[in-house]
Amino acid sequence: MPGERVLLTGASGFIAQHITDVLLSKGYRVLGTTRRQEQADQLTRQFTEEYPKIAEDKSLLQFHLVPDIGTDNAFDEVLKQNPDIDFVLHTASPFYFGDDRPLKEVYLNPAVGGTENILNAIQKYAPDNIKKVVVTSSFASVVNMDKFKDKRFIHNEDTWNPLTWEEAEKDGEASAYRASKKYAELAAWDFVKKESPKFSLTTILPPFVFGPQKFSSSVAKGTLNTSAEIVHKFLSTEYPSDDKFFDVPTHLSVDVRDVALYHVLALEIDALANKRLFTVQSKFSGQRILNILNENFPELKGTIAVGQPEKTAQNEAANGPEYNNSLTVALGGVEFRSLKTTIIDSVKQILEFAN
Repeated sequence: MPGERVLLTGASGFIAQHITDVLLSKGYRVLGTTRRQEQADQLTRQFTEEYPKIAEDKSLLQFHLVPDIGTDNAFDEVLKQNPDIDFVLHTASPFYFGDDRPLKEVYLNPAVGGTENILNAIQKYAPDNIKKVVVTSSFASVVNMDKFKDKRFIHNEDTWNPLTWEEAEKDGEASAYRASKKYAELAAWDFVKKESPKFSLTTILPPFVFGPQKFSSSVAKGTLNTSAEIVHKFLSTEYPSDDKFFDVPTHLSVDVRDVALYHVLALEIDALANKRLFTVQSKFSGQRILNILNENFPELKGTIAVGQPEKTAQNEAANGPEYNNSLTVALGGVEFRSLKTTIIDSVKQILEFAN
């Protein structure tokens, strides 16, 4: 409801910036957490340009520093100092240092610890105030890699990644990342089961998240998220030939603006409480993205690959995971944007920035 206050962790993130936009447009007051003061300052400047009322009413957008969400009691101070918070959106992910520490220290402990920290802080300092909590999880928490290409296996809101941590450690970093997302989400549901808090819990499960950056300045090389960087590479010399794009496998995608909206819908629609929301628009492949680029940006002809567009449907049907998220769409009441719309909007922004 307008005027209610939302704590948004990880506010500088790709998805979180779009969430802030949705919240402000609906009249919520936002308290974001960032790792560094310069992130908070930049976001304040950018959103104030778009929402001038922030300059007049500082309570519309404020920030609190949380340098490391995995540190014990990381969120205690922000909850103690702000007793008027109504909702919590936990989008913050651990910062991966890329060092030689054991995988458990790099991935599992901070992912689970960050989730437990925010829930414990709520229970200690705002058990009666917080009405709903939404946690950003991932398709990594859903996917069964053993069934990835099994056309009979349907991933949906009830599917859990069967990977154990012991198996993940043996497999390496990619598996460790997927397992950490699963165990972080499990930690949230386990907390609700054990503590029976007054707040409801909803988790959001996006796959590859595409779409335009909230602010065009983020298009600068080196500041894009992993999914957005895929699109950027198709426009660069990193994919100069017609075969290199096959490095991008068939997978599932969603528009960042829809992921952001579903976070906020989870605050507003009671039917979304205590649910896992599987936010997916469609399958995508490197060839599918190329088709969209070649069909909608004639000015790029001769500078990007063409591939084998006639084989797109055949290849996507044979590869990638099968899914059904009809429950999420029915409960949320909002259809997802098409991949075509997502890619066109992303590329328009990239080209405008380049020019």
